[in-house]
Amino acid sequence: YYTNIVGKYGMQVQTLLKKAAGLEIATICPLHGPVWRENISWYVDKYLTWSSYAPEEKSVMIAYGSIYGNTEQAADALAVKLGAKGVKNIAVYDASKTDVSELIAEIFRVSHVVIACPTYNGGIYPPIENLLAHMKALAVQNRTVAVMDNGTWAATAGKQIVKQLEEMKNMTVLDQKLSIKSTLKADQEDNLDAFAQQIIDAM
Repeated sequence: YYTNIVGKYGMQVQTLLKKAAGLEIATICPLHGPVWRENISWYVDKYLTWSSYAPEEKSVMIAYGSIYGNTEQAADALAVKLGAKGVKNIAVYDASKTDVSELIAEIFRVSHVVIACPTYNGGIYPPIENLLAHMKALAVQNRTVAVMDNGTWAATAGKQIVKQLEEMKNMTVLDQKLSIKSTLKADQEDNLDAFAQQIIDAM
């Protein structure tokens, strides 16, 4: 609820939390959701983290769109690489099948995001375009993003994704992109390894 409804208003939440800092809070009564009467400091700390757009943990979420399953395969291969290099709590989501609210919540959790997307009619595959629109609308910021794109005769999705990310606040887009043509080929193993390593290095 916080990330998808209140997430855009981090500055206002920070202001309120500063005012409430001197109070002894016994109960939190949200407009929606459960009433909290125990472990109040735990919940307040969560609000402090979310409203400052700081990640909850150093980890990676991979959000992919896949038309024929090839981009999905590449996203899974990347997750395996990252796991082998020691990254914990990696999350991989199909943006076509996962509600965008879950993706946004996960982006608030992690420090690093990978967007893997095929080119669709010369543009960004619609489920990924929808995710980017929500990220911008909800003021997602302070994240490091790596971009993987897929295309054969006109792979343009990657450049368009980078452009949209650069329009968001305090987003770091890693220099090295991974482009595949239809499928991730065996001779791209070194490219995949380097792509994964730059994410590790950025952590």
